[in-house]
Amino acid sequence: MLYKYRSIKDFKYFVDIVLKQRLFAAPYFDLNDPMEGHYLYSRGVLSRDLVSAIKGEKEKIRICSLSREPEHPLMWAHYADGHHGVVVGIDVDINKYDVRPVIYAGLHHVANAGDHEILGTAKEILCHKNEVWKYEQEERVFVSKSSYVKVEVKEIRLGTKIRPDEKIFLRELIERVSEDINVVDSNSNQIY
Repeated sequence: MLYKYRSIKDFKYFVDIVLKQRLFAAPYFDLNDPMEGHYLYSRGVLSRDLVSAIKGEKEKIRICSLSREPEHPLMWAHYADGHHGVVVGIDVDINKYDVRPVIYAGLHHVANAGDHEILGTAKEILCHKNEVWKYEQEERVFVSKSSYVKVEVKEIRLGTKIRPDEKIFLRELIERVSEDINVVDSNSNQIY
């Protein structure tokens, strides 16, 4: 199972995930790392046409960022509204989608790429991040023909700072949508 940390301030987006069983995939330039999509290469190794082709491929790709870790305090703080949000546990069909782990070793070095390797090179570039992001334990789902990734929602983890009445409301809502989705209270790890 992989996890998506979410705020519920924009409640319609949370409901969209649960009702439509899908997650939004963003263009790389909308992600929060300012070095996203940058790479290294030696001058003269890549032609301007090849650099332009790689840029074009990166711009066609959309990314859904997920985590392997469901209970990381920094992830809750940064992506789930300071524990006022949720973590959505999902399964994604690896036979349908290109799912890759992020490598935390800095920028990807492109030595050379042939025309047939440009898409692979663009995805490799987008799978490299600086080590400061390692706590995210990120997996990326790549799509190009849609803005969404179809998923199977398996569980919803409720943030520790969600008010008790809101937790009751969320549990009831999720139960009405699907009895197959486990609701977990992060305060107690109790499953409802």
